[in-house]
Amino acid sequence: MQFKWNLSINGVLASSVAALLLASTSVHAIPKGPCDPKPQDLCCEEAKPGPFAFAYPTEMALSCPRDFYFWADGLAFQAKEDGLDFAISDTNGSGSGAISQGEIEGFSNNSSDWDYNPGFRVGAGFIVEHDAWNLDFQWTWLNITDYKHANVTTSGGAMIPLWLTGAGTPLHELSLRSSAVWDTSYNTLDINLGKAYHVTRHFTMQPHFGVRAGWIDQHFSVDYNGDIGTSRVISHNDNDFWGIGTRAGFTSDWILGKGWCLFGNAAFAMLFGKFEIGQSMTYPTDISTDGFDLDHHFYQNVPNFEMALGLGWSRYFDKNKYHIALKAAYEFHEWFDQLQLRKFSSGSTGIVGGAAASTGAYASDVISRGNLTLNGFSLRLKLDI
Repeated sequence: MQFKWNLSINGVLASSVAALLLASTSVHAIPKGPCDPKPQDLCCEEAKPGPFAFAYPTEMALSCPRDFYFWADGLAFQAKEDGLDFAISDTNGSGSGAISQGEIEGFSNNSSDWDYNPGFRVGAGFIVEHDAWNLDFQWTWLNITDYKHANVTTSGGAMIPLWLTGAGTPLHELSLRSSAVWDTSYNTLDINLGKAYHVTRHFTMQPHFGVRAGWIDQHFSVDYNGDIGTSRVISHNDNDFWGIGTRAGFTSDWILGKGWCLFGNAAFAMLFGKFEIGQSMTYPTDISTDGFDLDHHFYQNVPNFEMALGLGWSRYFDKNKYHIALKAAYEFHEWFDQLQLRKFSSGSTGIVGGAAASTGAYASDVISRGNLTLNGFSLRLKLDI
């Protein structure tokens, strides 16, 4: 009796081990070649509940995949930066030089002052044979151009420039009208190594790391036009940055069904780069004062953070040979300590009422070490083959 019971137990154990091996082979095995029979598809609607965690690449449903993918994004971003205020408008008009009813004039007054600027992002990648890793390349370009005007609208009002050398609080003769332009060329190049896989039937995730290079060239000019002799004064400022460093993050798809998904992406980069600062201002010949012309170059670590949230749709076509996806997102990008311009708080000579005042000393400091912020919409078209 004991002998028969042991044989029964051994038979059950052997059957269990065989079943587990068979299940493991059929569920988790990756085909040896692109045209070999595919393993059991756990993403079908009839799949029974169970341990759905597996490391299949996202293109496993393609028929004979060639392991390449491409994408192109259209961008419409708002760009903001601290420290771009250029004047104080004083509507009191008392003529005493005191600011009693002043208002800051600049690009940061409210969100409507920041225009949406066009850009694009293109990329390509492929899946390598080693454990289905993916290597891709991405280039982002954005052109930023914003304008702002500030004029004295009340009789006897004063416009106090913030980007001119001067002593004390100048009177209304210094400037009655002012305008500013902010023009920026934004470029980043990313090389990423990652691995996309299904965590469950309805959640895919791809951690990645790589290298980011960035070029951000800014030009900020302010035109002060008023009762300064017979001419106007323009302050020119260049704030150029280039850098290279490491980048890491993840992308994720939360599958809703019928080809729809929600997605959330985030990444962080740290770049070692160089700032090239150039600033100049020259008074017209009929004004008895000095301007300046200076250059400042230095190196600094610059952090960068980005995230995106959105909705996507995709489908297979041509007998599952191709996969196309559309994704719309709202994105946030933050570049820390990008604005490194210097602002002069007093000058070698001051102007009060259009006349030269007593000689003083230059004093300046970096105005804000302002962050460059990008936020806006992106629309992506992606093709897997």
